[in-house]
Amino acid sequence: MSELYPPYSALIPLLRMFDDSDCTYEEARPIMDALEKVGLEPFGKDWRKDMAMHPLFMDEVPQEVLDGEVDRKKWPLLASHLDMMYDDEDDLVGSARSYKEDGNREYAKATREGYYKAIISYSEGLSKECKDSALDSQLYCNRAAAQFCIGNYRRATQDCEKALKLNPGYLKAINRAIQCQLKLGKTDEVLEWCERGLTVDANNSELLSIKDTAVKKRMKDQRDERKRNVAERRKRDVERNLLDAIKERKLNIYLPEKEGSRDTRTLESVMACECGKVTLGKDKVLTWPVKLIYPEFQTSDLIKYFREEDCLADHLRVMFPPEGESPPWDSEGLYTFDKITAIYDGEKRKVELSLTDSLLTLLQVNDIVISAGMPTFEIHRKDRLTGS
Repeated sequence: MSELYPPYSALIPLLRMFDDSDCTYEEARPIMDALEKVGLEPFGKDWRKDMAMHPLFMDEVPQEVLDGEVDRKKWPLLASHLDMMYDDEDDLVGSARSYKEDGNREYAKATREGYYKAIISYSEGLSKECKDSALDSQLYCNRAAAQFCIGNYRRATQDCEKALKLNPGYLKAINRAIQCQLKLGKTDEVLEWCERGLTVDANNSELLSIKDTAVKKRMKDQRDERKRNVAERRKRDVERNLLDAIKERKLNIYLPEKEGSRDTRTLESVMACECGKVTLGKDKVLTWPVKLIYPEFQTSDLIKYFREEDCLADHLRVMFPPEGESPPWDSEGLYTFDKITAIYDGEKRKVELSLTDSLLTLLQVNDIVISAGMPTFEIHRKDRLTGS
């Protein structure tokens, strides 16, 4: 045939690209797209899927291959490709060594794709079962290095263990395992691996340095853990004392999760206020956040620190002085201490409160329910309240 028809002439550069061992699927994609535009399906209906499964054009290595096995039924092209690369090796040792050298070349590329390909080559070398313990231990150690570079630290550690099973004095495998444990943050395991290495070479400066650093880190971790435990115990003691103080005062706490029941068993219900939390001082006095509502103006104030021995008058005199500046919402100056009173609006009744009684007395005598972790009172003008 002296001349190719135009559609098929486009195959020539494609075939040339396939002959290039460095060609990737992404590099071949433009020509494939061009063939598809002219209506040509050169590799069948599922040719793109088939190409993605070809070892030369894989976007990523299958997980089972990374685990060290190539399922020949599932990945026939990959298995055949690996066999073709080494079909001139007559002995198992030579074949395993060739796989090792190929893996080393891929590993030296220092790319993620290279590490994946290196894992495949080392795994194929191990599959030859050449009975050469030194070579197999090197293959395991090298595969551990590749696994380490892609973040598979646990698999890398397993490969180091296998390498040491074949060659107990293999310091390189021990060092790789130590690096894996450092990445995993396992200080105790780092020390265990260092001890294994020092039984091989007691004066190894690198192992001694890593061990010294790990010992210091473990001491720091243990010290930090003790501090956390002490802080946690103190926190529990504070919470228990606070809860006991509330129980002793027989205060009513509203528990929504108990469908309105009044109880003091759960501290969460007492400390439910995001604006502030009740605290128990060293003098055994409770300090509450207290909310004041002004229905006439539909606004409110929050007193974050209201000691139970203080009274409402102590705070209201400061907030509403007779001749002082009025709050922004009271432009007419209607609210002054001598003109206001406090109301507790309960579920069944409203109670006018004594401004001179302590907060604790108000909570106990008037059977006030503490909701959302803080007592809440309404502030009204006396004349307006009398008129209504």
